[in-house]
Amino acid sequence: MTLFLLSASSLLLISIIVIIRTLMNKNNEKINSNQNSIDIYNQKLKEINFDIENHLITKSEANNAIEELEYSLIKDNKNTDILDSKLYFSNLKSKKTISIILLLVIPVFVISVYSFIGTPNSIEKLVLVSDLKNTKSDSEKLVSVEQMLKRVERRLLDDPNNSDDWLMLANSYVVLKRYPEAIRAFENLYRLKGDDPSLLFRYADVLAMANSGIFAGKPSELIKKALQLDPQNTMGLWLAGLVAYEEGEVKKAINYWENVLPKLEIGSEEEKNIRKYIEFAKENNNISIQNNGSITQEKIEYSLKLSIELSPNFTNINKNKAVFIYAKPINSPNNMPIIVLRKTVADLPLLVEMNDSMSMLPSNKLSDYKSVQVLARISNSGNAKSEKGDLIGIVESMSTTSKNITKLIINTTLK
Repeated sequence: MTLFLLSASSLLLISIIVIIRTLMNKNNEKINSNQNSIDIYNQKLKEINFDIENHLITKSEANNAIEELEYSLIKDNKNTDILDSKLYFSNLKSKKTISIILLLVIPVFVISVYSFIGTPNSIEKLVLVSDLKNTKSDSEKLVSVEQMLKRVERRLLDDPNNSDDWLMLANSYVVLKRYPEAIRAFENLYRLKGDDPSLLFRYADVLAMANSGIFAGKPSELIKKALQLDPQNTMGLWLAGLVAYEEGEVKKAINYWENVLPKLEIGSEEEKNIRKYIEFAKENNNISIQNNGSITQEKIEYSLKLSIELSPNFTNINKNKAVFIYAKPINSPNNMPIIVLRKTVADLPLLVEMNDSMSMLPSNKLSDYKSVQVLARISNSGNAKSEKGDLIGIVESMSTTSKNITKLIINTTLK
C-alpha cells in the first residue's frame, strides 16, 4: 500500500511539473521566434546597404527590396500584438498564480475521482497476494497476512458496519484456521446482511470446522434454514448432504449430492469429487439401484454395538447436556474421529449401533480398521472439544466385526 501511494504521488508530481514548465516556457518560445525574425531583417538590411554603397544595385531596386523585406517582417510577425495578450502570455505574477492553482487543484481532483470510482481494499488485496508470492517462507507469508489483518481490524474499529472488511477478515481467519475469530467475523456479517443464503451456508461450514467437522446443532439449523431460502444452492445441497450423512440418512444424502451434479461442469474437479462421495456412500452401505429406480440397503458387515450408561456416582447431571459418542483409530497421530454421534443425558441409558454409513469421511471409514477406540463424553459447554470437568467413559479397543453388545460406562471426570 505504501509503495502504491509513493508511486502514485511521484507520477502526479511529474505531471504537474510538466504542465507548469510547458506554461512557463510558452512565452519564451514565441519571443525567441519574434527575435529571430528581427535579426534576419537587420541582416538583410545591412546586405542591401552594402550593395548600394558598392553600386551593385540601383537606389530604386534597393527601395523595392527594402519594401519587400519590411512586408515580409510584418507578415511574419502579424501576431505581435497578440503576444501581449493575456490569452497567450501572462506576466510572471499570473504564471505563479496559475502554478499554485494547479498544484492545489490537480491532486484534489485526482484523489476525489479515485475515492469515488476506486477500491482501496482491492489494492490491499493485490498487495497481500504480491507479498505472499514474493515471500520466501511460510512464516513470512503468515507475517504478511497478520499485518494485513491488523490493518483491516483497525479500519473496522472506525467503521464496524463495513461488510466488505468483515468478509475479508472472515475468509482470512478461515485460511489461518483461526476458527473462533472467523466465527466472530461471520456473526458480524450476519448482523449486517441478515438471512443471506450464501452467507448462512458459509457461516455453518465454519461453525462445523470449529467443531471437529460436526454439523449437529447450529450448523445444521443454519443449513436447513438457508436451503429453504435457496433450495437449489450448490453449496447448500452439498452441505445438506453432509448433514444427512452425519445423521445416518444415507439415501437422503445421496439424493442431495445427485442434485448437485447437473450444476457442475462435466469433468471438473468438483464434479469428480461429488461422484466419489456418491460412489462411496453406495458402495460402503451396500446400496444399489433396482430396475424400478428405488434404493435398497443390504446388511452392513462392519458395525459397533454399544450399551452406554451413566455411572450411579453422577446422579445430578442436567438432562439437557450433550453426550458425544466417538469411534476413533487406536494410537493414531491424527485425532480425527471416524464416527461422531450426538445425544443428550436424557437419552441415557441407550443402545447405539455405528457402521460405515455414519463415517465422517470417505477416506476414513469404520471398515478400514480391525478395532477402534470408543468413548462417550458429557460436555458441560456443549462443544465437541473436550474440556476440564467433562464426564467421560472409554472402551480402549473394540472389534469392528463383533456381533456382541459392548457396555460403556461414563464414570470419570476430566481434569
